[in-house]
Amino acid sequence: MKSTIKIHVPPSQQVMRNRTYNRHMRNLYYEKSNYQFRKIKKAMDAQTMLKELNLLPELYEFLGHLDVCQYYAKQAVYCNKSEKIVPYSQDHHWGILQEEVLLVYFLEEQISSAKYVVNHIETNLKVQAFAKKNDVIVQHILSNIDELNEDAEKDLHYFCDNIEKRYKIGNKLFGVLQELQNFQ
Repeated sequence: MKSTIKIHVPPSQQVMRNRTYNRHMRNLYYEKSNYQFRKIKKAMDAQTMLKELNLLPELYEFLGHLDVCQYYAKQAVYCNKSEKIVPYSQDHHWGILQEEVLLVYFLEEQISSAKYVVNHIETNLKVQAFAKKNDVIVQHILSNIDELNEDAEKDLHYFCDNIEKRYKIGNKLFGVLQELQNFQ
């Protein structure tokens, strides 16, 4: 018979292990979301832009990566604590870097913009499908729908450009975070 020995790990070490794991996963999914966005941006900037319907799966994947990244970022910051978070400047052992908190807010903003783009495309596709099915009913507003489609492409480029600008800022923030975490 083999006996197993249980090793008691103090709660403080468990929290640090969880924080380290959550930061590692956050970093991984941040890179995945950034890569996915660059893929979407490249497709949108191509001369023959993909149809919106073909762009949706890519956007869903991008949004999924952002959601997972935000989940791990929140877990790394809050560590299932309900009390106030102590900043690193006050507690060098257990404190949270302010850059980590800022990254959580940054990810919320990116998710919000990505959801807007997805909802915009989905709504546009539904309006187009409705217009095709009900020719007689909506014949008098087809010119407005065509205008909407032209504006939709401009809006998509505008939001993707904003997401790209935010990624430039986020990448700098992320670089600082990784340097600080390696220093700890």
